[in-house]
Order: sequence, then structure tokens, then C-alpha cells
Amino acid sequence: SRASRSAEGNAPWQLAAPFASLEGKASRATMGKARAPPVASAVLTTLFLGQVFWSFFVLRNVRIGEVKALVAFPAAMVFVLLILRVTKYAGSSVAVGFFGANKMNARKFGDQTWQFLIHTSMTALELYVLRGEKWYMDPPEAFKEFGVEEKLEVDVLYLVQLAIWVITCFSHHFLESRHKDYVLMYVHHIVTIALILLSWSFRLQKIGVSVLYVHDASDISIDLLKMSNYLKLEGPSNLFAVEIIFVLNLVSWFWWRVYQFPFNIVRACILDGFIPLYAQVCTSSLLSQFSCYSFIYLLLALCVMHLWWLYLLLRIAYKLVLSPGKGHDAGRDEYEGDSSDEDEANEADKADKVD
Repeated sequence: SRASRSAEGNAPWQLAAPFASLEGKASRATMGKARAPPVASAVLTTLFLGQVFWSFFVLRNVRIGEVKALVAFPAAMVFVLLILRVTKYAGSSVAVGFFGANKMNARKFGDQTWQFLIHTSMTALELYVLRGEKWYMDPPEAFKEFGVEEKLEVDVLYLVQLAIWVITCFSHHFLESRHKDYVLMYVHHIVTIALILLSWSFRLQKIGVSVLYVHDASDISIDLLKMSNYLKLEGPSNLFAVEIIFVLNLVSWFWWRVYQFPFNIVRACILDGFIPLYAQVCTSSLLSQFSCYSFIYLLLALCVMHLWWLYLLLRIAYKLVLSPGKGHDAGRDEYEGDSSDEDEANEADKADKVD
């Protein structure tokens, strides 16, 4: 029956579903509109799977305190996957039960609840690691005492972040609804995993902590914006929640992603890290040279992606000015995909109720 199929599809403990089944869920979540280019998706998925093997290679001789990283990493991924499934299920249930969201928006709200949990918890952990350190406020400090073994908290943070990003990338392709920037976000996830692995390999975790902090801290407002948008908390009847959070997010994005990241952190990576340490780190082999240049160019790629997302935010801002109280429609047009997706979801909800 339809009810039994729905219950089966929403069970939070289905952790070992075959890839084909997961692909089908992701495809149904798009409602047939926001499908990714198959070639790009296949290439990116191949790169991602390669990164999973690369992760185990990098971690083969690493210890987190007294524990081998090769043991801790799979355990961390399983734990993260459990939290992901439970959080998404809880978020979707709240969206339906308390706000009456349709199935599509409830699913997206659940996806974003997971992101909000990760970004807030990781920001707190990064602030804990950065306490008493100058790595963020004075990025060149991150390259002093290069090669010295890092404190335990840094390695723990890196292990947890690597597990989170691998599971997030897996979820992005196999589990989540697809938006207009599906390919760009997939690229972003792969770039981030590569930067974590490269900085860990070169013992550049100090500056890596600052990179992670800037991204996690600035993503919190993005999560709140998307969650309020999926619940349609816009206009005077909802105290302009979407509009207010959007303005705060625009300021936050510009400060963290457009100013702090390129002009402080990436600049320090090039002038205080790459250039002075090139002879010491990058000249031992052709692979090390390739890795060093890749590290810098991947950071620059993040800068370009940040500018693209700023452009999308400004387009949404323009539509908000032209049509006040229509934040949900503006976000749907610029980011979520074809506007008929939601119409189809509403129609599916009505059909379920009739049945």
C-alpha cells in the first residue's frame, strides 16, 4: 500500500541501502526537474570514491592519541551516518508535524537540519581548538614551527571533519534533494575533502583549522535562512523572518567568505606558507610539487565558488526588493529549481490525503 511504502522510505535506520536504491530516492526527490548532468555526476562520483581510498592511504600511519586513525575513521563515519539519518528524520517530522510543510519542503528541511547541527557543533569545536591560539586572528602564525606534531584536539577535529565531509558528500549525491547548484556543491565537497587530506599530509592543520572555522561559522546563517525559507516564514505574518535572516546572511557571507577567507587566510597560505616553505615541502618529488600547487589552486577555487554564491544571493536580494514578502518564491527561482516542483509536491500530498 502507499502508506507502507511511505513508512519504508522514511525509516531512519536504513543505513545499508544499495547505491541503486539511493540513486532512486535522490531522483524521486527532485520531482523530475533538477536533474544533474549524468556525465558530470559520474565524473564527480568517481573522484569522490577515489578520495575515500585516498583517505585511508593518508591515515594509514596516523594515530589519534593512542588509537590508530584507520580504526577511528570508519567508526567516526558510522557514527556520523547514524546522526545524519536520525537528524534528517527528526527535522522532516518537525516540518510536517508543527509547520504543515509538504513532502518536498519537509525533506529539504530535514536535510538542512543536519547541516545546521554539523555547522554549529563544528564551529564550537573549532573555537575550542583555537582558544589561546593566533592561527585565525594572525594567519601567518599558523606557519611558524612548521612540521611540529599537532596537539591532540587538532587531530581529533580533522578526523571528525573528514568523516563528516565524506558522509556529507555521499549524502549529497545519493540521499538529498537536488538543487540548481547540485554540481557546484558536489565540486565544493570534493575540493574540501582534498584540502583536508592535503593539509593533513603536509602538516598544515593550523591554517586548516582556520579554513574550516570560516566556512562552518558562516554556514550557520545559511542554514537558518534555508530552514526558514522551506517553512515559508516570510512576510508580516511571520515577522519577516526570512527577510531578516537573509540580510544577516548577506552581511555574514561577505565578511567571512568574500573578505576574511581570500584576503587573510588564502593570502597567508601563499605569502607565508607556499613561497617560504616551497623548497622544504614541495621539491622532494613531482607528486609533492603537484600536491603543493593543487593545495593553493583548490583554495582559489573556493574563492571563485564563494563569489558565485554571492552573485546568487544578490540576485535573490534584487527580487526581494522588487517583491517584498516573496522570499520563498525568490529562493525557489534562483536556487531550488523549477517552481513547478513544489506544485507537484503539493499535488502529491493532496493525493495521499484522498487515498
